[in-house]
Amino acid sequence: MVVVQNAGKPRGALRHGLAVTIFGLLAAYGVAGVFAGAYALAVPMLVAGVAGSAGAIVITLSILRWRGLGVQRAARLGMAVAALVTVAVGVALAPAGWERGFVIAVDTGTGVLLALFAAFAGESGKEAAESGRS
Repeated sequence: MVVVQNAGKPRGALRHGLAVTIFGLLAAYGVAGVFAGAYALAVPMLVAGVAGSAGAIVITLSILRWRGLGVQRAARLGMAVAALVTVAVGVALAPAGWERGFVIAVDTGTGVLLALFAAFAGESGKEAAESGRS
């Protein structure tokens, strides 16, 4: 009988790989928006997309390469800081006029989603201890 250790590793890597794709699409939207001149929405999307994608890549590699939780904590902290930057840049670039509230709401929502991903991404201490990566 063959016992497979760390059977959850591919599932965790797959989830974070999906996050890389989603945040990569968000970054691509940001780049397209910058070229279109919609800076108020595009720049915060670009910041969130790049930070989320980079953080998810780091966490995926740490899961696949048996690294400790310190690398994941650093990636999560970086994404949390980027979430604050996303909101600050969104407020700073929001146009004056009736659409200002909409732009701030969208950029704040993007920052909140990045912060939520940073809070729940990676392995928990219990998962890492079970797989021997604590």
